[in-house]
Amino acid sequence: MMRVAGILMLMLTGLIAVGCGRDLPGPVVMDAAEREAWEIRVVEHFIEKNEAFQDSTQSPLRPEDIAGFEGLNYWFPDEAYRFVVPFHAESAPDTVSLQKRRGQAVPYLRRGYVEMVVDGVDCRLWVYGPADPQHGDYLWLPFYDATTGEQTYAGGRYLDLVVAADGTVDVDFNLAYNPLCDYDPDAFNCTLPPEENRLPVPIPAGEKLFRPHE
Repeated sequence: MMRVAGILMLMLTGLIAVGCGRDLPGPVVMDAAEREAWEIRVVEHFIEKNEAFQDSTQSPLRPEDIAGFEGLNYWFPDEAYRFVVPFHAESAPDTVSLQKRRGQAVPYLRRGYVEMVVDGVDCRLWVYGPADPQHGDYLWLPFYDATTGEQTYAGGRYLDLVVAADGTVDVDFNLAYNPLCDYDPDAFNCTLPPEENRLPVPIPAGEKLFRPHE
């Protein structure tokens, strides 16, 4: 009887261990005041970008699109798609080749990765930086998700990241933006996200297609 009880205990322990999995962070939890301040920041970012796109001296839009421009298409800010997570930096970043829309290969450094739970799914995304120091020093997260090619641009979307003093990054998909190719495919040749950054879940946050009806 004691042997049977021991076996059952071992089985139960194993089930608990398997069920726990990795303890990855979920969305940021904000109180009402924090949420309101964050929503205002996100919406102000949208407004500033729209104003820049209306300026013919700096807009990536085609001249014929500027005249009737009423703003880019966004989802309303959703806190379920904002994550503050550790940045797992690579001690010796590999140089990898990412493809541009017209086929050319461009070298980037794979600087590290971030992990989070999105809608109950464990997700890892790799973060890149320029291989050539002359192009600056920044962290760039290109990705696809289940909205790609339907509600969002077929060539994926981008996020810019900054590492905080505590080693975390604010991965806010509400700030996800389209490559310039979405606005003028003849003028721009954008870098495509790698397949390793294809999320199996939809990210209904951030920027949508510029021409959703075409």
